[in-house]
Amino acid sequence: MTSLNQIGQQAKTAAHKLALLDTTTKNHGLQSMANALIANQATILEANKQDLANASEMPKKFVDRLMLNEQRITDMANGLRSIAQLPDPTAQIDRGWISDDGLQIIQRRVPLGVIGIIFEARPNVTADATGLTFKSGNAVILRGGKEALQTNLAIAKTLREALVQDNLPADAVQMVADPSHESAQ
Repeated sequence: MTSLNQIGQQAKTAAHKLALLDTTTKNHGLQSMANALIANQATILEANKQDLANASEMPKKFVDRLMLNEQRITDMANGLRSIAQLPDPTAQIDRGWISDDGLQIIQRRVPLGVIGIIFEARPNVTADATGLTFKSGNAVILRGGKEALQTNLAIAKTLREALVQDNLPADAVQMVADPSHESAQ
């Protein structure tokens, strides 16, 4: 198991690379991740079956949020494609001026670096959060609920493999495999 410190260092390294990506490259990466979700539906659905079997005693409302099917995976892929269509938030200059000393000052949007997200047992968040952080040039460390661990790991692995195929940093998305409260602390 990878330590949280190691995950953080890997994410930081990936974030430096992501900050330099142009909009076209990021959009291509998002499209590749979307295509990978569709191509790996069977693997993701198999992991989801494991999580659903472990959640059999949970309330129906909870199990419904956890359950994936082909349509929900297609919706996740379409969500990534929609993010690719959004304007690049890092390609904007908010304002600029010339100082009294003749210096040109520009207020420009830049990536934050590494974003950590802790969320419930909703597997779609793995793809949604990855898409939004990737588009904004940030790496993400995800920690989902224990009830969706296998599904989240399968989705994150799929997204990482798509990035590798595009020669992009896989560590732009990382899933914490320990869903305990201690790891969240």
